[in-house]
Amino acid sequence: MRRRWPAVAAVLGLLLSTSAAAAQGRSFAIERFAVALDVHPDGSLAVQETLTIDFRGRHHGVFRLIPVRYMRHGAEFALRLDDVIVLDEAHQPLRTEVTYPGRYVRIKAWVPGAENATRTVRILYRVRRGLLFFDDHDELYWNVTGDEWEVPIRQVEGRVALPGGAAAAPVQVQAYTGPRGATGADYSEERRPEGVVFRTTRPLRPHEGLTIVVGWPPGVVARPSAWREAWWLAVDHWPLALPLLTLGAMSLVWRAYGRDPASNRSIKPEYGPPPGLAPAEAGALIDEQAEPRDAVATLVDLAVRGYLHIERVEGDGRDFLFRRVKPLAGDVTLTPIERFVLQKVFGEELTLRDRHLSELRRNYDYVFGPIRDAIYRTLVERSLFPASPYWIRQGWGVAGIVLLFVAGALLIALDRFAPLGWPLPAGVALSGAVVLAFARIMPRRTWRGVRLLTPLRGFQEFLERAEKDRLERLPGDTLHRWLPWAIALGVSERWIFNWQGLRVEAPTWYDGRGPFTLPGYSRDLDAFGRQNEDALLTSRRAGGGSGDGAGGGSSGFSGGSSGGGGGGGGGGTF
Repeated sequence: MRRRWPAVAAVLGLLLSTSAAAAQGRSFAIERFAVALDVHPDGSLAVQETLTIDFRGRHHGVFRLIPVRYMRHGAEFALRLDDVIVLDEAHQPLRTEVTYPGRYVRIKAWVPGAENATRTVRILYRVRRGLLFFDDHDELYWNVTGDEWEVPIRQVEGRVALPGGAAAAPVQVQAYTGPRGATGADYSEERRPEGVVFRTTRPLRPHEGLTIVVGWPPGVVARPSAWREAWWLAVDHWPLALPLLTLGAMSLVWRAYGRDPASNRSIKPEYGPPPGLAPAEAGALIDEQAEPRDAVATLVDLAVRGYLHIERVEGDGRDFLFRRVKPLAGDVTLTPIERFVLQKVFGEELTLRDRHLSELRRNYDYVFGPIRDAIYRTLVERSLFPASPYWIRQGWGVAGIVLLFVAGALLIALDRFAPLGWPLPAGVALSGAVVLAFARIMPRRTWRGVRLLTPLRGFQEFLERAEKDRLERLPGDTLHRWLPWAIALGVSERWIFNWQGLRVEAPTWYDGRGPFTLPGYSRDLDAFGRQNEDALLTSRRAGGGSGDGAGGGSSGFSGGSSGGGGGGGGGGTF
């Protein structure tokens, strides 16, 4: 067995060396590249490319790469290239394979006898959207040969045939030769009744090409309708339809899983809160979101009920003193939310007597998250929500963010491998934005929550719009008693304003820095709310940081060059 390995290795080496030698001996040259462009009255182009190729060595056939996706005016533009047929010199069809790699159409044809011989191949196809339309003329701006060939092209001819109506019309012509961007004039032109013929006057080197421009007055060919242009635009940018599909899908999901059960109960003013509901729970129920103001409302509610006293500290006016008024440790009437908030103020054992708000901001880590979770947990336990609104939003939010990351990855990948593919990442990114927008409204209340929501909104309406004649008939402590609810429901300023001009006693649970007035009371509460929200959202270890291609929609007559317009590309052998 060991004796066989040297023989096998020798055979493999011989095969590899023979293959390498054959590859090194292969080459080709394009003797003639003739293109006939027939402009049809409907604006389409019938293209016939006739390539006479000198094959040196053994070849299987030829391939042609034609770009069909361009950037025009900052947006992607796609030609419609179809009806591909490849013929030999006897006009017999050849075995052909058409693929679409990136922004190209790749036409691959097997050519019999392509070994140390000269063969002629004809590639026929139809192009739509190949013309340019301007106010004063229509135009064919076409890269006849392409400038991506690795071999020279000895002779080039480009023939343009216009519809019969253009025979008597003035026709403008221009051409460019050389590498991409060049404006060489190594060509001749021959005007004919049916059109014009361009011929190069020298061989083209690798990566050089011939680009032609032919213009005629409007009316010779039919311009595409607005509906046709709109359809093509939609097809060019089909990924931009993804957000619309996502919008439809999310709407269906919301209707099935995010919409509250229907209620026929009308909202009417209520003169008290729904029984058994705390201010923080009411604030989260009404807008499906627990916010720092709900914790502030809990503190004020506890103060109104006599558990603590709040005093504004002399100085810059941004600090407040919390003073425990009665023992809290053994009080079984406190709800879990109230107990948690008090523990953040007076310690886990509820034994401290005085705490400054500035101490809370300085000594406590982020505390609102647990308060928020406690509020949501209570609402779920009371069957007002089927699941925590926070985690519902988080789940859909993560889905939206994932789509944004996918869009970013696609943008990087397409920018590297297919620069004209921006609609796909844009469509995915917009879809992610749609999901993020829906994330806010995906939480839903239960039927019980909806039934409780109706009187709660009625109470909110009363707090916001209460008239003075009704307020005059209410007990004197009504302003302070319902203040925690007004804070949680977001109408505290309006609730205090409604009492302007009425006799209101100073609160026993709060001391400001001067005589009691409603405007001053409102300002103090606003400052108290803002400072508490800041403390609730501030972490002890807050991080610091520094403060500190081819194609185009422009006319080939003005600013045109070799390599511009439609068509182009390159090719090779295999």
